[in-house]
Amino acid sequence: YGLKDFVGTHTIGHTRLSTESRVDLSHSQPFWAHGLLDMTIVHNGHITNYHKLRRQYEMRGVRFYTENDSEIIGISLRDRLSQGLSFDEALHASMVDFDGSFCYLAATADQLAFVKDPFGLKPLMVAETDEFVAIATEEQALCTVFKQKTQAREPGPKSIRTWRLPDSTGKQEAA
Repeated sequence: YGLKDFVGTHTIGHTRLSTESRVDLSHSQPFWAHGLLDMTIVHNGHITNYHKLRRQYEMRGVRFYTENDSEIIGISLRDRLSQGLSFDEALHASMVDFDGSFCYLAATADQLAFVKDPFGLKPLMVAETDEFVAIATEEQALCTVFKQKTQAREPGPKSIRTWRLPDSTGKQEAA
C-alpha cells in the first residue's frame, strides 16, 4: 500500500464488511467529518437511532452525503465542537446521543480517541507503549502490523480514551 511513503504522526484505516449501506467509494471509511477538515472517523457496529438523529440534523439544515450510519458520528462531533465542547466532552456526549452496539475511532490533527458503547459488544483491542498506540478489532491484526505478539487489552463497556499526539517536533502533550 505504500505506507512507508507517508509522513505524519498517525493514521487510521478500516476494512469494512458492509451490512446496511452501499458498497462503493462514497460509503468507504474512514469518513471525513464534513465541516471539520482535520477529523476522520472509522466505525464498527450499528447506531440504531441513526435515522432519528439524521432527521433532527436535516431539519437544522445539515447535509448528509451518504446513507451510512457512520456519517452521523462526524456530524455529531462537529456539532458538539461548534457548541464549544472540547474534543473529549464531545466524545462523552456521543455516548449519550447514540443507541446501539458500536465502537469508533476519531482522529484529529493532534488527537486520537476511541469510544466503546455502553454494552461493549463490539470488539476493540488497544496496544500501547511509550512509542506507539495501535487500535484494532482483533489482537491478530495488531500482531500482523507489528510482526510479533503484542500486549493488547480490550477496553470494557462505556470506554472512552483520548491521546494527545506529538506535534511535528515530536513533543507529546498529556491529554
